[in-house]
Formats: sequence, C-alpha cells, structure tokens
Amino acid sequence: MHRLILAGSPRSDGRTAALADELFNACIEECPEDGVSIVAVSSVNVGGCIGCDACREEGAAPEPMKDGDPLSPCALVAESDAALHQCILKDDMPEVRKHLDAADELVVVCPVYFAGAPSQFKALLDRLQPYFWSNLRRGELRPAVLHVVGEGSDPYGFEALIQSLSSALLVAGFQLELVLDWVGKITPEGEITAEADEYPIPPVGGCAALGWDGDDEWVVLETEEGSAEGEVVAEELPVPAPVSAPAPAKPERPQKISQPKKKDGRAQLSLGEAGGKGGKKKPGGGNGNKGRSGQGQGRNQRQNRGKGRPRG
Repeated sequence: MHRLILAGSPRSDGRTAALADELFNACIEECPEDGVSIVAVSSVNVGGCIGCDACREEGAAPEPMKDGDPLSPCALVAESDAALHQCILKDDMPEVRKHLDAADELVVVCPVYFAGAPSQFKALLDRLQPYFWSNLRRGELRPAVLHVVGEGSDPYGFEALIQSLSSALLVAGFQLELVLDWVGKITPEGEITAEADEYPIPPVGGCAALGWDGDDEWVVLETEEGSAEGEVVAEELPVPAPVSAPAPAKPERPQKISQPKKKDGRAQLSLGEAGGKGGKKKPGGGNGNKGRSGQGQGRNQRQNRGKGRPRG
C-alpha cells in the first residue's frame, strides 16, 4: 500500500501544511509497513495547461523504473495506457505524476479560495489532461479523500472545489469517496481546535442537480404593458437553493484514511478496522522538495516557513 498526500496550498506554512504534516506523520506511525509520500504545490514548479492537445497522441512511454523503486506505478496504472500520454511542457509535472501513479490511495489537503481551489493547485489539476486520453478511468478506481481547510465565513462554501477536484481526479483513476471539513477548526499557526465534520459529496451535474432535466421550458420575458416599445422588463426570479445530497455509498477498502484524531495533544489517523497491516509497496523514495516519502522518519521540518495569508 502506498499513499500520496497532496497539499494544494501555495503557502509553505499555514493550515494546509500543518494538517498535511500531521497526516504524513500519522501514516508513518500507524502504518509503518506502508509507503507514504507528500507533494506540496508550494514546492513544485507546475505551469498551467496550454490546451495544445499534444498529449492526445500516443507517444513513447518513459523508461521503466528499477525493480523495487517505491514510486513504481501501482498495478492499476501499470495495466493502463496512461504512460503513453505525456505532456510536452517542461517543468516538475513528470515528477508529480510519478507520485500519483504510485499511489494506491490519495489524500488531498486543500484550502478554499473563493469557493474553489488556489490557482496554483488548479493549474496542477488541469495538467492531468493527459490522463483524459488514456483508459485509466475505465478500470477500477483508486480511493481519494479531500481535507478542506480555511478560515471560513465564505457564504458560498466550497462545493465548487469538490466538483472540480472530483472531475480532475476521475481522469487520473481516482474516485473521491470522502470529504472532511476542517474550515474554522485549524488556527493559522496549525493547531487543530476541533474534529472535522464529514461533508456530503454534491450530486453530479449542474442543472441536473437542481432538477432541470433539459425538457423544461425556458422563461420568456414579455414586454410589460405601458413600457417603451421594444423594451423588455425582466421579472426577478428566485435563486434556487443549493441542493445537498448524502454521500454515495462507499465500497469497503482496507486501511482507508478518515481523519486525524486528537491523542496526547497530537492528531492521529483513524485507519478503520484493517489497522496498520502492510500493503503492496515498500516505503521510501522521494525527490527533494518535489515530494518526500519515508518510513519512521518522525516529524519532518517544513521548508521555507514564513508569514502569509491566513486562508491556508
């Protein structure tokens, strides 16, 4: 079993970094036989997709990794044609893909920026486009968990973040199965003050989720009597209330990450009934500041800690 923790904040210090570190250390302590790596958006150089569609054509696959490499693709990725679809842009995305391809389970920690993801993290999600042209999403999907962090007070919530992430991860062969709401529960210094709440995954489809099935008639605005000729007076219509739905049924999976729990002043991981048994991959690997991984390394020092915005 190999887990990837993906930290989506452009800040190297803050709520997102603190929670990602807690999850990383909890994985090491509670599942010492499993591999775990962490990739922080703040530490990688990943530009946005330019829409050239070069990744649509199949090309030469990258050189295979050495036997025993902890970042070797997991079985589901190795059996697909994902390796034949590569991006032509030259930056750190190939290294990020190694971590994604090796992951049997994905944990995303992301702050909320105007109901969605930070632009730097959205750029990384857009760069998953090569997977779209592969057959990876047509096979068994790997589980993903989203931890949402932030200061709070945005009346529009973060459903846009959930929908965008779900769409992007699907093409890479992941199914978002659990969303944990940490908004307002972690201080800017990274102290966890309360447990996360499970947030229902919104239904798929914009208008369809609001009950519009495509057969409904559009509202035609007619000229109000007494108005100037050709002038249309619009009638104010009520804005539909957001629709929430219970999270879809989740298949049982071993060692599923839920959320850290307070224990002796530290956040601990709840791994379900399976406990900390070993899995498919040996821990280790990593690639400098592009991602770190390991076993029993203890608490890692964060890089380039400094002041920044309090959102996460």
